[in-house]
Amino acid sequence: MIHHFGLGPYVTYVVYFAGGVAFLLSIFWRPIVGIYYIVPLIPLQTLRYSLIGLPFGQSIVDIILLGVLLGLLARGQPILPKTPWNTVLLVYAIFTFVSLCLGSLYLRSGLPFSLTNIDPRLADWKNYMVMPMVLLLTAATVRETRQMKILIAVMCVAVLLVDSSFWDTVSGRDFSSFAYDLQDEGDAGYAGVNGLAAFEAQITVFLLALVVFERKRLFYLAYAALAIFSGTCLMYSLSRGGYLAILGGCLFVGLVKERKLLLLLAVFAYSWSSLVPTAVQQRVQMTYDRTEGKLDHSAQVRVDLWEEGLQLFQAHPVLGLGFDTYAYTKHVHGYQDSHNIYMKVLVETGIVGLLLFLLLLAKTFLTGYRLFRHARDPFLSSLGLGLAAWMVSAAIANFFGDRWMYLQIDGYLWVIAGLVSRGWLLEQESASASAAVGIVGARDTVPEALQPVVSGVA
Repeated sequence: MIHHFGLGPYVTYVVYFAGGVAFLLSIFWRPIVGIYYIVPLIPLQTLRYSLIGLPFGQSIVDIILLGVLLGLLARGQPILPKTPWNTVLLVYAIFTFVSLCLGSLYLRSGLPFSLTNIDPRLADWKNYMVMPMVLLLTAATVRETRQMKILIAVMCVAVLLVDSSFWDTVSGRDFSSFAYDLQDEGDAGYAGVNGLAAFEAQITVFLLALVVFERKRLFYLAYAALAIFSGTCLMYSLSRGGYLAILGGCLFVGLVKERKLLLLLAVFAYSWSSLVPTAVQQRVQMTYDRTEGKLDHSAQVRVDLWEEGLQLFQAHPVLGLGFDTYAYTKHVHGYQDSHNIYMKVLVETGIVGLLLFLLLLAKTFLTGYRLFRHARDPFLSSLGLGLAAWMVSAAIANFFGDRWMYLQIDGYLWVIAGLVSRGWLLEQESASASAAVGIVGARDTVPEALQPVVSGVA
């Protein structure tokens, strides 16, 4: 990926020092500079990883967000703007932290914030909470649609870099038959190939949402081309969960907005085996062996983990074992992940945690969907549809693994949510302004005797 910057081995230092400049500009000039800086870094996990060897490089995202916070405070702007998510995020943050403490007791490791024994799970919780903070700070710093469009453009550039890097790696490989060494995680890093596939599926359906609303030909073609490129990368990821995620997202967009997509999906369902490489066909068809009447090893492992997870849940049904405990306990086949985020949440935080988690997902989907339905600005409608479609795709992808707690996979979800929150406010301001203009106009057309009444209403 690094060579795409045209800076070769110096890119790490350029990005590092640019971070220092962005930090200072966020404090002393405009807080949104920090958001502009971190947005392209979000999916480029391997680039962020290269910063670890430099002072504070491992905390570059945290430091930039701190700069944004300080910049907002210096200008007297709210650091916690009013958004549709405030209440649910506050409750969820408190609950997960309490669950983190309960998990420390379960693991017998002492409280997570003990100065003598710092629990590594505390860092995991903090990293998890960084993503909602991205939502809040995006909503706090973005003021107008022009800034939103700049952020979308920056996101697209970063996605193009992710796709180009992956394509450079796999394009020379032989996909005439399936083999596990054909898969590559690209810039998703430790999120793995399935994490990369989830990202590609989610960003593709988001781009489709932009496409169906875009009327400027140049932008329409750019969004469509990037969506096709991302979808192609997803195909060569050989991730079955990713395939289902993109199909679900496309089906949603087709049902609520663009019916032509339904026709394309129908054609694809009928002829997909003749359109995709042989390795992709084999990857899909190997899920269930009809001859032997059983699932392949990968699918069966997931079933075994889910069955074990249900047993663990039954032993601790209300509050679970504690946040982020699954990876620190032993499980069947030696796995440290449940390969299903819902099962993981259920085991770790019980039925209470699962309900809160599902409420967060539902809130995010509904907020985007409502903006899509009610916004008068087509661009804001496309953001709302994109967020809702992303959530549909994410809900499916996370059924096959934890694709939720990785910044490089779902960081853009929270950026888009911040834009949607600001979009709601802009729509309300626009509606209020229109209403005020209407009242003033009415005052000029009513009889003189009634004008004091209209003026009082205005």
